[in-house]
Amino acid sequence: MTNWQTWKRMMRYMLPYKKWASYALVGVILGMALQITIPTILRYVVDRGIAERDADFMLQAGVLIIVLGIARGAAGFLFRYFGEKMSHQIAYDVRNEVYDKVQNLSFSYHNQAQTGTLITRAISDVDEIQRYFGFGLIDGLNTALLTIGIAVVMFYTSPLLTIVTMLPLIPLAFMSRNFAMQVDPMWRKVMDQIQILSAHLQENVVGAQVVRAFAREDYEINKWKVQNDKLYTDHITLIDRWSRYLPASALLAASSTALVLIFGGLMQQNDMGGVTIGIVVAFNAYVLMLAQPLRFLGFVILLLTQAVASSHRVFEVLDAEVAIDSKPDAVEMPTINGYIKFENVNFVYDDGNQPALRKINFETTPGQVVAVLGQTGSGKTTLVNLIPRFFDVTDGAVTIDGYDVREVELRSLRRQIGFVLQESMLFSASIHENIAYGRTDATREEVIAAARAANAHDFIMEFPDGYETEIGERGVTLSGGQRQRVAIARALLIDPRILVLDDSTSSVDTQTEFEIQEALNELMKGRTTFVIAQRLNTVKEAGLILVLADGEIVERGQHDDLLEQNGLYAEIYRLQLADQERLKQELIALGGLVDVIEHKRETGEYNMQQLNEFSGD
Repeated sequence: MTNWQTWKRMMRYMLPYKKWASYALVGVILGMALQITIPTILRYVVDRGIAERDADFMLQAGVLIIVLGIARGAAGFLFRYFGEKMSHQIAYDVRNEVYDKVQNLSFSYHNQAQTGTLITRAISDVDEIQRYFGFGLIDGLNTALLTIGIAVVMFYTSPLLTIVTMLPLIPLAFMSRNFAMQVDPMWRKVMDQIQILSAHLQENVVGAQVVRAFAREDYEINKWKVQNDKLYTDHITLIDRWSRYLPASALLAASSTALVLIFGGLMQQNDMGGVTIGIVVAFNAYVLMLAQPLRFLGFVILLLTQAVASSHRVFEVLDAEVAIDSKPDAVEMPTINGYIKFENVNFVYDDGNQPALRKINFETTPGQVVAVLGQTGSGKTTLVNLIPRFFDVTDGAVTIDGYDVREVELRSLRRQIGFVLQESMLFSASIHENIAYGRTDATREEVIAAARAANAHDFIMEFPDGYETEIGERGVTLSGGQRQRVAIARALLIDPRILVLDDSTSSVDTQTEFEIQEALNELMKGRTTFVIAQRLNTVKEAGLILVLADGEIVERGQHDDLLEQNGLYAEIYRLQLADQERLKQELIALGGLVDVIEHKRETGEYNMQQLNEFSGD
């Protein structure tokens, strides 16, 4: 997209606010006309009031200038108020549009885009667009109209003196244009560097724990300093160019004033072209009035180039393809029973050459628990992400109750699928708001019921503010197990027909795992559930176990069947659970002691750590 095309597209955001733009334009025209009138009055004050000592005329002229000054103030208020109002409304619209687009972009886009980049484009770049509409466009229009108006009046008054006067102002106009062309790439470098710093800051805030854990504070500080030095250098380069432009433009403006006084004085003395002292005074006022806008023209053009550069970046987000969306003829997904079928599914990521999934075929029955196992990178998470259509299959089809997920309305599908992830994302809000995130209309009683079912109510009530406790960014004020139980309560509240548990107990201690597992057992009742897990003790009772390797299902069946096959599942089992099973058998041989311990563990009297210590003794 060329700069011209970008500018035209940016200007379309004015269309809903044509009335405000019209009011601002009226203010600009009135202000320009009133401003041009004042030097003409000064001309007659000198030629008539002073030369003829007409005190009455000078009094009238003084009153008239005061009236014109008040009128100019009103005109200035008109164009500044409505211009600013329009610019901030446009910025409001663009930010909303960017945010709405980000919310609807597919996972494949977010996998490639940096969070800091999106923040910069939604905030800083939109600010540049607002500044253009608030200052660059309005003041640029005012400069153009004022320049034309003054040139017309001056030429009508004295063509020869006008030509002489304008000689230095012509190069000033070209200098302003060249200045803007030179600073355009400089400003782009500044904005790009700000984007790099934003991404770096966001990454380090999120990864603060890792930085501290590896004692990399000095490294990160130096890395930031290098990038900040580049931004500083880019800014200084820009300021250097600006500092050279300002005195040069001031010199040309002063030259124009000198020419008015010298040639105007000579023409008045030689009675050339009807030039009077009053005309010389008026021309001098016109030059001073004209020089400032012409010098300001460089700033106006700079605002324009900045806005166009920022618009390029904003439109890159707005024009990004929404890979996953509801089709125009999509049907509403009815209440799901839970019959899921993968039919010869293949999937390749946009940036990948090797398929992430190959020839996946299986089906579930309503209420069945399906466990998905495999090494890291085997395709477990990719497989379950195809069910809510976070990604679209490359080949084949995923159907739910006979409906191809690509043919149903997206929100009606996802509203019936619940997720509990390994790192459950909580928001900077109260515990109540986090639990009710999927059902904002839920009553306090419903939220409490979900929290009780998730084994979360007791620890929530230990906080002074209970359910109104603010949990901080990403839920950092809660422990890992507490965050998981809040996430389970959030999933319970929406009553999903399909449930996805992605390694949701792998990063907690054994006691917390036991508490979470109890909550998950409640959550899984009557729902078709997909469990992704590394620990076999969480999937042994699954109705169907899928073992993945390199994107393919290499084994399937139930626990005992897979052990008999003596394949990958049996190998994982031997590594993880064989010793535990052997210990259990030995305890049984001790005359039922294991039953006592199991009972106490289930009732919470023993946690898993105590059991292990006991068995070690």
